[in-house]
Amino acid sequence: MNLLLVDAREVAADGVVAIDGRRAEHLRAVLGAGPGDRVKAGIAGGGIGTAEVLADDGARVTLRLAIAGPAPAPLPIELVLAVPRPKVLTRVIEAAAAFGVARISLTNAWRVDKSYLRSPRTDAAALAEAARLGAEQGAHTHLPPIELHERLMPLLDARWPAGDARGADDGATKLIAHPGAPPIELHARGGPTVLAIGPEGGWIAREVETFAARGFVPVSLGTAILRVETAVAAALGQLVLLARRYGETAS
Repeated sequence: MNLLLVDAREVAADGVVAIDGRRAEHLRAVLGAGPGDRVKAGIAGGGIGTAEVLADDGARVTLRLAIAGPAPAPLPIELVLAVPRPKVLTRVIEAAAAFGVARISLTNAWRVDKSYLRSPRTDAAALAEAARLGAEQGAHTHLPPIELHERLMPLLDARWPAGDARGADDGATKLIAHPGAPPIELHARGGPTVLAIGPEGGWIAREVETFAARGFVPVSLGTAILRVETAVAAALGQLVLLARRYGETAS
């Protein structure tokens, strides 16, 4: 935990907040924080600052929160992800939230095992907890909204209608990861981006064509064939690097 993340409803008018469970145990056992110590803290969806430990009775830790300013803006990246194996799904959500992506859309696809969509790890509470753990790791207060779509076509039709290359996100660069496609750096330019990553085994040809009809450009991350969790981390890392490079070029 690189950021103690609290909800606004937990904070009293004087900035005092009392926490227990996982967060309290982490402060106590991992960070070794005791009365008088300060830790980096923020409000979910809000500002960031520090929290001073006031007391610890062994069950609850009481802190006083001091928000110093706004948190870093989320990455202007939406991740469209074909639902992977349940254990992988949790890790992927945590990684994406650690990067600070703006939004995550989970979807069915031809090569997605239909049992994955019924896993307890796809429950809203489980997804939200994974996002929170990722945000704490990445020191973000933004918790990306996560939607689960049991069918791919309704998602695409609603967000990126066929025949409209720009889709609903005017100005966003839309990319679909696909082995053998041109390198991602030929098409990613920083700024708002939608990135679609398929399941183990990848998107089938018809799915790639369907994305392309909606303005998505196939790109590759290199010559290696990667597992989903590796592909997500590699793609987001490359997009961050490319955004930084093009930002420096423009400045």
